[in-house]
Amino acid sequence: MSQETVEWVRAALNAFAELDEGLVGRERVQEFFAQDVIATFSGFGGFIQEGQTLRGADEFLEVRTAWMEPYDDFLYEPVKIIDAGGNGVVATLHQRGKPHGSSSWVEMDYGLVYTVEEGLITRADFYATPEEALEAAGLSE
Repeated sequence: MSQETVEWVRAALNAFAELDEGLVGRERVQEFFAQDVIATFSGFGGFIQEGQTLRGADEFLEVRTAWMEPYDDFLYEPVKIIDAGGNGVVATLHQRGKPHGSSSWVEMDYGLVYTVEEGLITRADFYATPEEALEAAGLSE
């Protein structure tokens, strides 16, 4: 894995932020993903079934839209993007959302492990904490 791949993942995360702001369409985000990309989720409780697997960028983007739906304001930012060796990249993120009708913010930190092959993200494994993502990639802080 190279710094170039880490920057590729950073660009993919930035494309999601631009999508959220209405600056780009879904097609821009999909450019970063293999057509048959797989996404899994571990430890997210009631939102998505433990071990559920999403297949394809469209399915993932639909779940992502549902994830953000309860909020009037929503943002997330990468905290760290780390070369995990081989074809893995770990991203730890911080998200904030203001639920509909509330003046309070809800915040969480989580992590994900991307698998990048031939210049495309082929897998995204989401973990409820940054530590779980680092551990899954064989890294520790």
